[in-house]
Amino acid sequence: MTALVPVETSTDLVARAFTTDGGAVIDELRLRYRVFGDPAAGQRNGWILVFHALTGGPDVDAWWGELLGPGRPLDTERHAVLAANLPGSCYGSSGPLDDPEFPALTPADMARAHVPLLAHLGIERLALATGGSLGGMVALEWGRVAPVPTDRLVVFAAPAATSAQAVAWNTVQRLAIEADPRWRDGSYPPGDGPDAGLAAARAIAMITYRSAAEFAQRFGRRSTREPGRFDVEHYLRRQGEKLVDRFDARSYVALMGAMDRHDVGDLAKAAAQTRERVRQVIGVGIDSDILYYPDEVRGWVQAYRAAGCAARYEEIRSIYGHDAFLIEFDQVARALADERR
Repeated sequence: MTALVPVETSTDLVARAFTTDGGAVIDELRLRYRVFGDPAAGQRNGWILVFHALTGGPDVDAWWGELLGPGRPLDTERHAVLAANLPGSCYGSSGPLDDPEFPALTPADMARAHVPLLAHLGIERLALATGGSLGGMVALEWGRVAPVPTDRLVVFAAPAATSAQAVAWNTVQRLAIEADPRWRDGSYPPGDGPDAGLAAARAIAMITYRSAAEFAQRFGRRSTREPGRFDVEHYLRRQGEKLVDRFDARSYVALMGAMDRHDVGDLAKAAAQTRERVRQVIGVGIDSDILYYPDEVRGWVQAYRAAGCAARYEEIRSIYGHDAFLIEFDQVARALADERR
């Protein structure tokens, strides 16, 4: 696929004295963002706002590239596509890398952080807001706070509130990072962080992102790479190494904490707030997801519909587990498709 060059990439101060749900104040909130497509077309037909997952960033072309471009679901000819690095992450937005005392955030905080960004860019309408996993949590919260009319909200693989089991998976990842002597309570110099702990945390996460059926089919009990080491172990070790090369442990801990704190609260109230701002809501579960089970997504969709919100449930069928929203592009494209076109 030909690389799609963004028309704009910038890090801008979008808010002063941004107050979090916990009452902390971020004196200067900066967001690193990218714009793909034609802003003038976005003004005519509505913009598309994309929220990334845990270790993603504003480079939508890197993880949803099959969906981005002229005539595709994230249509850069008819719309402008905006994605910002979530606050707390390590790809240019405000976070623990530039402030060791950076406060705890929620997905609701992350959604509200986009409000001044839209004002900064002069965006008056969204044709679509979407995201998966952590990005889906932020998208769900966006429905409650959107300052501009939003035609469609498509939420992939995200519950209305993070379950105790999902918090437990994140807890063992944090324990792995904290067990690394180089963690130092998060006060480590650049280049000397808890690489072993972060790699172990990522390996744990990968077990929740994929399915037992995929592991059995892809690896089985084979040991073809190194004597005495199963292929699945090689895979998990490699995934940990790859994350260490591109991500920071402080941001990883901060963003996992935000996912743990995710809770839209009373569903009838959340649906009423969303109904005022969003024309249509689509919740997309994944049949093999063991991190955020499809019934969790189906449950909030049913509650939204019962409260008068135009909501419907769709399901991705895949062997790939939670990560299917990053792999099953044909099914993701169908969920994102605008039926009016």
